Amino acid sequence: MSQATNTVVPEEMQVLNDVALFDFIIGGSTGEKTVEADDFIREVGKMLPKGTFSWVSKYRSEAKREILKVGVARRVNNRVRGYFVPLGEAGNLSQKLKQIKAGFLKEKAEFLKNLPQIIEDWANHTDNAGATKSGATRENLIRLHAPKSEDLDRMLSFDTSAIRVQSTGFFGEDDALHSEVKGLVGQAALEIAEDVKKSWKGPAAGRTSSRVLGLIRRIRNKAEAMGVLSPKFDRLAEMCDKVLGAVPDGQNIEGVEFLMVSSLLSRCMKPENILSEDSVKFDPLDVQLPANCTAQQTVVEPGSQNPISQLDLVIEEQSSSSETPKLGTFAETAEAAEPQENPSPTATIQDEQEAPLELVL
Repeated sequence: MSQATNTVVPEEMQVLNDVALFDFIIGGSTGEKTVEADDFIREVGKMLPKGTFSWVSKYRSEAKREILKVGVARRVNNRVRGYFVPLGEAGNLSQKLKQIKAGFLKEKAEFLKNLPQIIEDWANHTDNAGATKSGATRENLIRLHAPKSEDLDRMLSFDTSAIRVQSTGFFGEDDALHSEVKGLVGQAALEIAEDVKKSWKGPAAGRTSSRVLGLIRRIRNKAEAMGVLSPKFDRLAEMCDKVLGAVPDGQNIEGVEFLMVSSLLSRCMKPENILSEDSVKFDPLDVQLPANCTAQQTVVEPGSQNPISQLDLVIEEQSSSSETPKLGTFAETAEAAEPQENPSPTATIQDEQEAPLELVL
């Protein structure tokens, strides 16, 4: 008969009372094994044309983007194993994931309906008109080995979960959950910095489109959600609110307004700046145009030698610079850092950015 033991929960683990662990799994194996060791199989390596499963990648990216707007990745040995989401955001997020799943299932049904025609068109494609060294034709091998609708119906899936995780006493300080929770603050700051670096090309142009305010709103919402981890994120949300309140929307951002945007985003490009102790003194509105500002000057990014509250940023006026920086999303921040599992002897569906559908011998 088991007996419950009362354990003292470390202070840093108390955050588990305020978050839920979300996770989602999209995709799967085709279930088709390569049974014929033919040169064609090794040469082509796929039974369906490139881009056939791009719609799967679309829904995977959409789900990840929505989660990372308000959550932070849980990393175990540098692998993402779910996302901690504040309880206040969990209800709204679950509804969004349900909508994404509904879209996935609708497109999956349409895909399975068209699969026989996709296979036939690919078999008849000019790229597959020739014969292999064994004498078999490429098109016949495609028709023979292409995944079946019933297999893809079973293996193409969209699974979601959300649970409350409590600290346990089974492993004590050796429980990996301790180190994971301790690293959540740094992980959240890293995700914000990664988003800024991907979305904003820096202050070199001296001006930007008001579209950049969407990035600041995204940072603001993420920081507000991450306030359960550290009050430093609350401070970052306040900084974003100051800039959003001071910079007009719907027009190009130049002059002092650009300096406000630039000082904030330059600060957010490094996670250590987001979490530094002097962040409580940093004011993105405390910027000035130099009195001797000329038409051709360079932009000086804030450096560690200068007081953060007195950023001496200047504008480089470039009349030919009219390009709007491409704004990214939190969806891409975790993609590059996720190691892939060892390939199985079956064909696997992967993101289009990683590799096409392959059959591995």
